Amino acid sequence: MIRGLYISASSAVAETKRIDIIANNMANANTAGYKKDLMLTGNFPEILISKIKGGFDKDLHGGGASESGVSGIKEGELFTAGTASGFFNVETPLGISKSRTIGFKVNEEGFLVTPQGNYILGQKGYINTGGADVTVDETGQVFAGGTAVDRLKVSRPLNVLGHLSYGIHSSEVKVNFEQGQLYPTGGSFDLALRGSGFFCIETPEGERYMRSGDFEKDGSGCLVTKEGHKVLGEDGYIILEGPMTVNEKGEVYSDTHSVGKLKLVDFDDYNVLRKEGNGLFRIEEGIEAEPVTTAGIVQQGFLESSNVNSVKEMVGMITMLRTYEANQKMIKIHDDLIGKAVNEIGRV
Repeated sequence: MIRGLYISASSAVAETKRIDIIANNMANANTAGYKKDLMLTGNFPEILISKIKGGFDKDLHGGGASESGVSGIKEGELFTAGTASGFFNVETPLGISKSRTIGFKVNEEGFLVTPQGNYILGQKGYINTGGADVTVDETGQVFAGGTAVDRLKVSRPLNVLGHLSYGIHSSEVKVNFEQGQLYPTGGSFDLALRGSGFFCIETPEGERYMRSGDFEKDGSGCLVTKEGHKVLGEDGYIILEGPMTVNEKGEVYSDTHSVGKLKLVDFDDYNVLRKEGNGLFRIEEGIEAEPVTTAGIVQQGFLESSNVNSVKEMVGMITMLRTYEANQKMIKIHDDLIGKAVNEIGRV
């Protein structure tokens, strides 16, 4: 019963965080260039439920591993293996984890590991491939460069009833960088990017990146954001002396004279970017990532709308509220059961 409380409570906490994200998305539905947030959830480690005196038989090895029916597929450097009647063994910081399906690759030291870096166990311990190309046959035999190096350690359960989850948790918040619709404004200082890429902005904290192009001209003639941060060109600031025109390549003209070209960049992996407020993004601290040149098209007199779909967000909010209410009821039921166990059963 206590475990049931934990599971229901963890789900309720996760839904509380989800509503905060949905509310923030809806509040920015009309913010130019805003990119909506998505909350990802993950399971706490699961355990296997077995009957009394159940557990695992001795590990299958030799020809017996073929009884587990190992199958697999390789996509790029990642190999995914599965077994119908046994469990693979993976060494984790919390102990030996057993799973019917595992994904693994060869790390820099030549060992088979999961994408999270946990070691795959073989009959001889860690499986070292020497860095060679890996294949696995139907018996679980691991080949490195065509040479057999070990066999996957597969355990067969006795009297196992199934899995038991410890609940869910919010693992991380991702940003959806899907392009928003472009809408005309007619403003000469309004710029939009069609395709990938970011404008580069100079801030007191360093260079930042943004999709929103609702700029203006300050007292010194520099092109700046609404907050007063200078917009960067490839050769420095964009300084205007008269009316501004910008072509699709990002080349800026003032009174028909070229005054520079907008510095437009993109990233190979958007996961390195973190929101900083006011539409700005920064590279996460501790990560070495360099922006690359973008092929985005600049459109003057347009702005990019938020990529938030208000209807979908409302549906997500309703679904979240129903899930939260269901967890509330489960918590109440478990609380009543514990109360009866203490006040009634305990008197017998």
